Amino acid sequence: MRKRFTARRALGVPAAVVALAGTLAAAPTAPTHAAPVEDAVGSTWLGLGYNQDPLYRGADDDEPVQWPDDDFAKLTQRTDFISPGLVRIMINRPWFNPSGTVGTYNWKTPQMQNVFRIIAHYQEQGTNVVTGMWGVNSRDFYVSPEAATLQADLMRKFKDKGLGNVVRYNGINEPNNDKGLKYADWRTATANLRTAFVRAGLSPDLIGGPDTAQAGIAAQDGDLGLQSVPVEAANTEQNLVWKKAGMTGFSARFYRTPDATGTHWTFQASKNGTSWTNVDVQQTAPVKTHATNPWYRVDVSPRAFPDGTKFLRLTMPPARGIERAVSAVTLFTDSGSTTDPMNDLTKTESHSAGWTYPGGSKVNDWWLQSALDREVAQSEAHFYVHEVDIPGTPPEYPEATLTEAVKQLKKANGGGTVILGETGMKAPGNDPDKDYSFTRDYPHGVRMADLAVQEARAGVDGAMAWCLDGYAPETQCGMWDHTKPLEPKTLRPWFYTWSLLCRYLPAGTEMFAPPQPTGVRVLKAKLPGGGWTFVLVNRNSTNAKVTVTAQTGTITLNKYAYTEGNAPTDPTTGFPVPAGKLTTSFDTGHDLTVGANSVAIFTTAP
Repeated sequence: MRKRFTARRALGVPAAVVALAGTLAAAPTAPTHAAPVEDAVGSTWLGLGYNQDPLYRGADDDEPVQWPDDDFAKLTQRTDFISPGLVRIMINRPWFNPSGTVGTYNWKTPQMQNVFRIIAHYQEQGTNVVTGMWGVNSRDFYVSPEAATLQADLMRKFKDKGLGNVVRYNGINEPNNDKGLKYADWRTATANLRTAFVRAGLSPDLIGGPDTAQAGIAAQDGDLGLQSVPVEAANTEQNLVWKKAGMTGFSARFYRTPDATGTHWTFQASKNGTSWTNVDVQQTAPVKTHATNPWYRVDVSPRAFPDGTKFLRLTMPPARGIERAVSAVTLFTDSGSTTDPMNDLTKTESHSAGWTYPGGSKVNDWWLQSALDREVAQSEAHFYVHEVDIPGTPPEYPEATLTEAVKQLKKANGGGTVILGETGMKAPGNDPDKDYSFTRDYPHGVRMADLAVQEARAGVDGAMAWCLDGYAPETQCGMWDHTKPLEPKTLRPWFYTWSLLCRYLPAGTEMFAPPQPTGVRVLKAKLPGGGWTFVLVNRNSTNAKVTVTAQTGTITLNKYAYTEGNAPTDPTTGFPVPAGKLTTSFDTGHDLTVGANSVAIFTTAP
């Protein structure tokens, strides 16, 4: 398979970053010690941000108009305070191509004037923008060179206007989501994009993606590459065989759906590949994963293993209506171990014909497959969590899910950056009647801070929340409602925490993930140019104390406290203000406290 990109360019990382890369005290509990600075995550941090609708929604009618100067000043006062590292601004095709004829454009529409104005302001502020396109939904047009020309012409216009902060183009939105497209279609369209970009005088390194919807990866705990016996092949026996001289044991992880019980696999060992001995195995109790369509996870290992084994055979006996997937198999010898990640069948000695990828797909998850194929210069997708829409979902599951996914992606793409073009909470209900009212209340500020910390700890290089101030009225989930006056009282509670995290975890920050007490999330962040930010998110109903250790010397930090009924703000702007200051050294550890169901942010930055 030809490798198209042998080097990776970080998304608009400042020069300083390239040089680097490579609460409220009350009734405290016993402290839990966070580890020192050895717990480096190793990410190339590009920052937190958001998705932004560039259109002005304050008019009384449906006709698009340009932003009035006074409202634009209020908007940018808010975004300047947030200081995002990344902003995603999607472009609708009719905004600049109302005729539908490729090559005939109107760049002076109110929509495009708003787009140019907002991006230009972000350029002045040093904020990078990623973009893509809505309104390219026909499969035949999508895979045509003409569609690629349309998109390249858009990016060329940004370049011609001097908007060099548009640093990534991610194609069309969620091509794997209800558009009738296959991975092969996306790959064709992306190859066309590379050709069109070069023809337009643009670097193909501007292309990211696949911009896919990835909430479902939690069904297999973030494992993006598995081999499966789908329901269509489940009525006949299927097998895999591995060969490894001197084998002394193995471990294997399985997922199955829709049931949680029953024996659905067996293992046999052989010295010669013809005479087989059954292996007595032990397995963990099935664990249900956290997804709209969950699977059940089971880990298997042998109780005893025959001496002199050279071949290991896995057999999936017939099981009507059951899909079973193999996540990873590790073979042990006296000298070490070898793991088959099951991204394909190349590491097996032999296999039957009924194996596919989960759901009968012909390829891995698009996110992983695009990284393996080196189709884009940066791995980007969307990840939403199920804390709100699936009752009982533990809030801590995203970190483990994303840690696994990011590890696989960076191994596949040669260490390139991985960002989340959209992130947030899945809403309860079904389209078009999903209920986003949960974004208006205090707990959402805790939820979103928790998600941001978990994403940073997992090794994600940047994430953009959905969304800044809303899009369609039925999905009004922003930090404020863009149909309402831009007054301090219109800021929603989650603006408090997300704005602070964007502001105080800037691009170039070095992330550290120390151990955490149960129900508490902890992030240590060494800021570019010096200084520190510490974030504590407490999901418990009692106060928590965490001992944080870092080689800081004596430093002075502002303390921000997001606690229900007591989150200090500036009365004029509604923006967060410090609840106090702390001067100390963390060299040998210092206790930080966070209230129940609260967020505490300590930072040396102004």
